[in-house]
Amino acid sequence: PDAGRVMRAGLVQLNVTDDPVANLPVTLDLVRQAVAGGAGVVLTPELTNGLSSSRAHQRSVFRHEENDATLAALRAEAKAAGIWLLIGSLGVLTRDADGRFANRSFLLAPDGGLAARYDKIHMFDVNVSDTEIYRESEGYRPGSRAVLAETP
Repeated sequence: PDAGRVMRAGLVQLNVTDDPVANLPVTLDLVRQAVAGGAGVVLTPELTNGLSSSRAHQRSVFRHEENDATLAALRAEAKAAGIWLLIGSLGVLTRDADGRFANRSFLLAPDGGLAARYDKIHMFDVNVSDTEIYRESEGYRPGSRAVLAETP
């Protein structure tokens, strides 16, 4: 867009299930609604492809980045719509020896190309109470660097 022109952003909110196959059509529909509303950049939430407290279940449904159906479909959608698309993150398999996943964000360009990727650095490790404890770092390995990308 021109320097004096405003780009409209579409913020997609999902009630993500633990099934990436079921989440994908919902995500695509909401992205398309945002584009129909004039969005030139669309943002999805963290773990757009699936959320589960079961690491075994995640291991069975997550894929490596190059085989992730959600990423492939959203790349195609960004290209078809000619939009910037920020995938808040996807849970993806890594080849790390300890078997932890990556919580990886992707910035997709209007040609469907991958403009940037970022692995979440600060894991959600917290004791809410004596009985409510979260240790994201047990299942996800932290990234090591912040990432910037050039966009219009």
